Amino acid sequence: ANTVMAKLASRSVHVFTVIPTLATRLQEALPNVKVVNVDHGDNLTARYLKKVNEEDVAALQEAEVLLGDSHLLQQIKPEHLSKMRWVQSTWVGMEHFIESFRDKDPPPYPITRMGGDNLTTMMGEYVTGRIILHERDWLTVHNNQMNGVWDWSGKSNAFRTLADLTVGILGVGSIGKTVAHNLSVFGSRIHGLVRSQPTPESASPCIQKHWLTHELPLLLGECDYLVNLMPSTPSTRGMLGGNVLSACKKCPVLINLGRGDIINEADIVGALDAGWLSAAHLDVFDVEPLPQDSLLWKHPKVFITPHAGTWSRAQEVVPFFCQNYERFINGQQLINEVDFKRGYLNAYMKTKCNYP
Repeated sequence: ANTVMAKLASRSVHVFTVIPTLATRLQEALPNVKVVNVDHGDNLTARYLKKVNEEDVAALQEAEVLLGDSHLLQQIKPEHLSKMRWVQSTWVGMEHFIESFRDKDPPPYPITRMGGDNLTTMMGEYVTGRIILHERDWLTVHNNQMNGVWDWSGKSNAFRTLADLTVGILGVGSIGKTVAHNLSVFGSRIHGLVRSQPTPESASPCIQKHWLTHELPLLLGECDYLVNLMPSTPSTRGMLGGNVLSACKKCPVLINLGRGDIINEADIVGALDAGWLSAAHLDVFDVEPLPQDSLLWKHPKVFITPHAGTWSRAQEVVPFFCQNYERFINGQQLINEVDFKRGYLNAYMKTKCNYP
């Protein structure tokens, strides 16, 4: 530990983010490291609007280690970060960052993304909350309240409980397993879509049946709810588009927490109008912020949240970064390196990152 602290004493970390208090908390966690906050008064409202300017780039010229938001990082050309050794994103999703290198060589330094139990917890809570909200029709109940109406009609006395539901989870990683666990506690039957059958050791006991990707139509026919948790990759884009959802036999509700390009806006509206889906709770979209002329805003069967299913908070980003930073200092494998070829990430770097 003393050796690590000695190494840290001569190092610095640049922070480039709109997350409140992140730089301050990081300095408290790493008192022997110089934390340089590249801050021009932005806040969370700048999540999509913040544009990197020449002043920002100049402030990052000396950076060797950078902790930053991916929408900011993708605006900076790697050649402007000539001393960079490693970049840690504060975000989980990195597809837009990866896309910015479609016709270019990837950066010559490792890029890692966020992860951690807090993110899976938030996503799991979102799914359970949206299902209960929808089944109990609490939005209508609240509208009735605002109009002074005491009404027991509709779902107020005819709702389904979680134990009545079969839920299909598209993408059974750590988040998918958390969702499965949360719902199974209440008696839901869980099906999962996977690329390959899990081993007995890796399989979640909360998932009754695993379906391979080519069996998607069969899974769709079994479910009351479809929960998409898959990242954006070449193999997942458009997976639910076209007539795919016509295989749904129970008119399920779609909850999309993964990425918006698994199904485009027109296909969502088409599936709802055709009766393949009964409703869609959407937290992610192909274009964000969602354009004002989007058909989704006013569709009566669509329920929108502004990409808020999970959020990178300083209290979770800091310990995750510190864990990776210690690995970096010691030349160990970093966690959650972005894999530019696969389009998402590797659990660990294939090669060690040596930091002299």
